[in-house]
Amino acid sequence: MPVFFVLFPGVDPTVWIEALGKQTDFTVENGKFINISMGQGQEENAMNSLDRCSREGGWVYLQNVHLMQDWLPLLERKLELASVGAHEDFRCFISAEPPPLSYMKNMPESLMQGAIKVANEAPADLQSNLMRAWAQFSEDRIQ
Repeated sequence: MPVFFVLFPGVDPTVWIEALGKQTDFTVENGKFINISMGQGQEENAMNSLDRCSREGGWVYLQNVHLMQDWLPLLERKLELASVGAHEDFRCFISAEPPPLSYMKNMPESLMQGAIKVANEAPADLQSNLMRAWAQFSEDRIQ
C-alpha cells in the first residue's frame, strides 16, 4: 500500500522519509532507499526501481508524480502487481501537488483509494509559521 503525500507550499516530506529511513536502515548509501524526482525520462528508472525493491525489499520515493499524467496508469498497474507478492520490506512513497481546481482530477482514482494519504499543510499565519520554525531547533541550539 503506497503512502501518498499531498504537497503544499512550504512542506516537503522528503526529510521526514529520509529520517525514518535512517532510523530503520533504509538509506541511499546502503541501496535500500531510492529517491526519484519524476520528470521527463524517469519512467523507466522508476519502474526498474519498483521492480527491484518489491522483489528484494527496499523503499522507493517517487516525487512530483503530478508531472507525469500519461504515466500514472502504468504506475497504478505496477503497484497493483507488486502488491501480490511484494517483499515485506517494500514501501512506496509518492508525492504530488493537488489539482489547481477542486473539480479537476490529476491522480487515478484507484491509486488514491489504495494509498495512505498524508496532507500536512503549512500554517498560513505568521505566528504559527514562526512557532513551526522555532520547533525545528533544539533547546541547546536556541540558547
